[in-house]
Amino acid sequence: MKLKYISLTALLILMFGISSCGKNQDFTPPVVEIPTKFGTNETLDVITWNLKEFPLTENTIPYLVDIIPILDVEVIAFQEIMDSTPFYTMAQQIPGYQGSVYDYSGGWKLAYLYKTTSIQVNDTYTIFSGDSNPFPRPPHVLDFTFADKDYFIINNHFKALGDNFIDETDPWDEEVRRRLASTKLEEYIRTNMPNDRVILVGDLNDQIQEPPATNVFLPFLERPEEYLFATMPIALNPTPNTVSYPRYNSMIDHILVTNELFESFEAAGSICQAIRAEEFLGGLTAYYNDLSDHRPVGIRLAP
Repeated sequence: MKLKYISLTALLILMFGISSCGKNQDFTPPVVEIPTKFGTNETLDVITWNLKEFPLTENTIPYLVDIIPILDVEVIAFQEIMDSTPFYTMAQQIPGYQGSVYDYSGGWKLAYLYKTTSIQVNDTYTIFSGDSNPFPRPPHVLDFTFADKDYFIINNHFKALGDNFIDETDPWDEEVRRRLASTKLEEYIRTNMPNDRVILVGDLNDQIQEPPATNVFLPFLERPEEYLFATMPIALNPTPNTVSYPRYNSMIDHILVTNELFESFEAAGSICQAIRAEEFLGGLTAYYNDLSDHRPVGIRLAP
């Protein structure tokens, strides 16, 4: 299946909200293929992407096989991979990429797709396996080298749902579990990766801009000299066109970097944004039907 690319005019309208008035023009604009590339040759490009119950339909894999090479990034960290077999089937159809799934018995697996021509994978492993209260899906680590520098990505899918209240009396309260996950991950990074370039990503299922009384990410936010949420500017000013979860105008998919990467993120050419992947399919309705209810979120880092 080939992508249903929209016209250049329609794309500009979608992306920039351009409006005009006057007579209707009696012509049909030409349909052109828009190579919406996110990665660059000069940066380390990483995406986190919750693919709702992958594969959602029979169209999911063909669409991704077309989209991923256009995005052209080094690493994509996926959540909600329900079955590893179709994921590896998809990976084999994308030239230059290889897949890795943490294949435990349940669904909602975590996985990576990485570009073999630009990174060298040193190891993949999970942490906190069996600690299901804070981690219903054990965090999945990718240890790799890019441009002669070593990096670690920690892929996560935190507990969903909740009522925006941290119930201290209930250890299985969703917010309590997400806060404990943040606490344990921060301690793990500080203890085991104190001088490493670490990128923590994933569907964290909560807002990072909330006040302290309801914020489950305080273990990171209270150490601004050590950690930076690259997604914070989006969270502070959410719009339907910029967030990762447009159905609720919500930013719940995040990317955090450790201070070893602050300078890289501040360098020219580095960005973090939700990628409007629905444009490849002609709009959110088709995107929801065949791919996901989450947009991918990407970061570009100067090496």
